[in-house]
Amino acid sequence: MKKSDYSAASAERYQGMAEQGQHERLVRHLMDRRSFMKMGAAGMGALAVPGMMGQARAAPRDPLHFIGWQYNPQIVADNVDIFKKIYDESVDYQLVPGEYPAIAETKLMSGEPIDMMYGEVDRLVRWYSAGWVKDLEDQPGIAEIKAGMFENAIQGLSLPNGKLGGLPYFAGFDSFIYNAKHLDQAKLQPPTTWEECIDQCRKLKRDKIAEFPYVSAWQRTWTALSWSLFSVLYSEGAEVFDAAGNLVVDDAFKKVLDMHRTMYAEGLVQPDIFTIEQEGVPSYATGQHTFMVVHEYDQKVLNDPKLSQIPGQVKNALMPGKTHSTLTWVSLYLMGAKPIDTERAWNLMQFFGGKSKDGQYHVIKRWALDYGLGTPHKEVLDDPEVRASFGQWKDLDISSKQQQIAKTREVSKKLWFADWDWYMMGEVQDYIRGKQSQQELIDKLSKKVDEVKLQYPE
Repeated sequence: MKKSDYSAASAERYQGMAEQGQHERLVRHLMDRRSFMKMGAAGMGALAVPGMMGQARAAPRDPLHFIGWQYNPQIVADNVDIFKKIYDESVDYQLVPGEYPAIAETKLMSGEPIDMMYGEVDRLVRWYSAGWVKDLEDQPGIAEIKAGMFENAIQGLSLPNGKLGGLPYFAGFDSFIYNAKHLDQAKLQPPTTWEECIDQCRKLKRDKIAEFPYVSAWQRTWTALSWSLFSVLYSEGAEVFDAAGNLVVDDAFKKVLDMHRTMYAEGLVQPDIFTIEQEGVPSYATGQHTFMVVHEYDQKVLNDPKLSQIPGQVKNALMPGKTHSTLTWVSLYLMGAKPIDTERAWNLMQFFGGKSKDGQYHVIKRWALDYGLGTPHKEVLDDPEVRASFGQWKDLDISSKQQQIAKTREVSKKLWFADWDWYMMGEVQDYIRGKQSQQELIDKLSKKVDEVKLQYPE
């Protein structure tokens, strides 16, 4: 099928969804969820959330200053109000639109006082090294907090010196999902190896059950091809980078690259997979595909009858591969280097990233119930209400095992990694398209590591 033919067919498939508003609702939902991840240009100023600035009553003390990215800010503002009531506090919460990391760094470089802020692992060391944030190792209750989290999440939250750098906003991992209806039609069981997955894709295509059985996030963004590729690499046991930050090109690394190219060459993925919207989730929601590597929380979306054509059919399985591992990540709450009051800032961080003084996980549990966001706090995952909610859209036993064997990408804490990562995605896309040989790709990726290391000496 030509790309133009596929585009027409794709448009025809979406027509029914568009008539009901389902496709539009799904895209809007995903855009709201991921707006903080997109490298947009929505403006360079920080906007105060209505109600958070210029309060009529006098603040009991100088307010804590908290900045965050564009993810459901109305809920964040509501959580701030709850914190203020419980702790008799004053908080200035500011929404940062647009490219959050760059704008946050501008604020930090200018000396703007910030008590708590959102952050990602790839900014943790950068901001700590610049003296903009402080570690939490000496804060009260740290040992107990660590004891209640998964070890791989603690690793992600920690600085290279082993000290805890932040508290978790949410923890996620890439999950392997399948359309149960398709496997029933083909009389197949979920694949346990990638070779088996490719063979099943060939059968599904040959039997006309799915024209493009596999879909994944192959777009050139760090939450798309970067995460999905590393997830498959880890599932096959590839090391990718050693502790010193050197690229490790082993058999598993080469096998995964070849697998991606094979899927594209044989038409097991759609021709426009590098540019499909919202990391492929709306495409999967049409019911046209069988397998997908996807952010785990998106399984909730895909089983929602308001947003998907295949609710109840989307099941999760352990990642195929030699180790069945995957990529896990954690977003953080960070404390500014010079908080207005360390004790007050720590209270705010615990309320958002852990347990409040009333013993409740107000914020984390809310994200889990309303949006399916994961957490490394075992107590929250064991909460009966959370388990009941999660159990409606995923297999809890499989999810729990997948989370425990998932692997953090420690190399992302290297100051040079973001530059290499962006370069890597473009070159890998060219390789998948058949524009260069595997050895040419490997040589380029290795050379780029040496180049960026010189730009960011440690």
